[in-house]
Amino acid sequence: MNIWIIMGFELRRQLRSRTLLLNMFLLPLVLIFLLGASLSGVVGVQGADEIKPVRVAIVNSGGGGAEASAILTAFLESAEVKGLIIPVKTESREAAESGLRTSKYAYGVIVPPGFDQEVQSGKKANLEFILGRSHDDNRVAGTAFDNLLMELNYKQAAAVTLGPQALTATTAPAGKPGVVLGDLNNGGKTYSAAQFYAASMLLMFLMYSGLTVTASLFNDKENHTLFRIHSMPVKDSHLFIGKMLGVGLVSILQCLTIILLSDWLFGVYWGNRPGLLLLFCLLMIAASMTLGVLICLFSRTSATATNIISVLTIVMTFVSGGMAPLPDSWVNSAGAFTLNHWVQQAVIRMMLHSGLEQLLPNLWVMCFISVALFAAVIVSYRKVGYRG
Repeated sequence: MNIWIIMGFELRRQLRSRTLLLNMFLLPLVLIFLLGASLSGVVGVQGADEIKPVRVAIVNSGGGGAEASAILTAFLESAEVKGLIIPVKTESREAAESGLRTSKYAYGVIVPPGFDQEVQSGKKANLEFILGRSHDDNRVAGTAFDNLLMELNYKQAAAVTLGPQALTATTAPAGKPGVVLGDLNNGGKTYSAAQFYAASMLLMFLMYSGLTVTASLFNDKENHTLFRIHSMPVKDSHLFIGKMLGVGLVSILQCLTIILLSDWLFGVYWGNRPGLLLLFCLLMIAASMTLGVLICLFSRTSATATNIISVLTIVMTFVSGGMAPLPDSWVNSAGAFTLNHWVQQAVIRMMLHSGLEQLLPNLWVMCFISVALFAAVIVSYRKVGYRG
């Protein structure tokens, strides 16, 4: 009974504080909006870039224009290449070079005399390329024409070694293109800056639940409420459990509010595992509160405990890469010693629809941390105690 009375009192005290409610419920949403909007091009996995068609000057040094090479003409008119290459027939090499200097063309291809005859006679296929100013255009056009030459030379080598029948085996099946553009990132799933900072800010403010517990415990000391409580048949364990349950319920309400409102207002997608997401949040709340109680037991004043928890919260958020993009080597080494790291990595993976086997290591680590902190609180309480 005492536990429920203390929990109810703690709930009423927190819900009456307007400043606390604004800091716990409104401030995280404001930060998610500001950081997500201002750093959308810096943080997050961006979608695949659209490849713009490249204007390519085609010069047939044997005369007759680009149509003189039937192989090259068939290649340029294929459905795959039409979206990447815009061929422009050019009279001479000098005209192509002049167009490249003035950015009229982005790439140049010189077709040698008798290109088709050399290919058909089994000789090595060669083209001469003139690079333009844009590295991206050079990469796109160069990749396309390099693939043409590699395919031709491969078929010739197969025919010479294995016989003409090998050409049918090396031909791609009808209706199946040789090159398919795709996304190698988690089945096409990506996360945005709003999602990244939603997870980061959620965890940072959940860590402040430890600060709330600490403030409540020191408030009883400073207001001499603890003396009156000790004069009643109330165990210290009941006091701790009641206060942690009260703060924990408010933190759970804060967690649900941030998740639901960020989804509704900013379109933040939290993944396809809501139950596991809530479990990670509960472990974060439990670890934060036990860490706050542990610091409270070894601190003489409220200001000291508040400063320690505030500094730890900021440092853990920064080291885990929650405030600014950090190198993976740094995040995975120093960040691994923070609470934020394990939960944030799990939340991001849930947003990307990662498999359960990728989330379980983070879950076990958080369970171990929570149990270790709880055991440390029990041992410290028996040595230090909680007195006014």
